[in-house]
Amino acid sequence: MKKFNKDIGTYCEKLACDYLKKNSFKILECNFKNFIGEIDIICIKNSTLIIIEVKGRYDYSFGIPKESVSFKKQKNIIKVATSYIYYQKLNNSNVRFDVIEVYLNRVNSSYKINHIKDAFRT
Repeated sequence: MKKFNKDIGTYCEKLACDYLKKNSFKILECNFKNFIGEIDIICIKNSTLIIIEVKGRYDYSFGIPKESVSFKKQKNIIKVATSYIYYQKLNNSNVRFDVIEVYLNRVNSSYKINHIKDAFRT
C-alpha cells in the first residue's frame, strides 16, 4: 500500500508541474529535500517564490486533500522553505505557500486540479 501511495503522490506531483508550466510558472525544484524535510514543488511567478504542497485523492474517505496539510505539516514546510531561501540567497524574495489538490477519477483516468493560492502563512 505504501508504494501505491508513493506512486499516486509522484503522479499527482507530475500533473501539478504540468499545470504550473502551462500557467507560466517557472519550476525551480521538484521534491526538494534536506535534513529537515521535503517540499513538493518550488517555483516562481511574477517575482514571487511559491512553495507548493501537492495532495491527491481518489475519494473523500480521508477528507479533502487540503485538510491533510495540518498545522504541524505547514510548520515543517515553512522550516524547509526558510532553509532553502537562506542557502539559495533568496532572502529578499516575496514568498507564498500554496496547496494544489489533485482529484483523480478511478473510472476514466481524468483528473481535476484545484490550486489554492496563499493557503497558509508564516
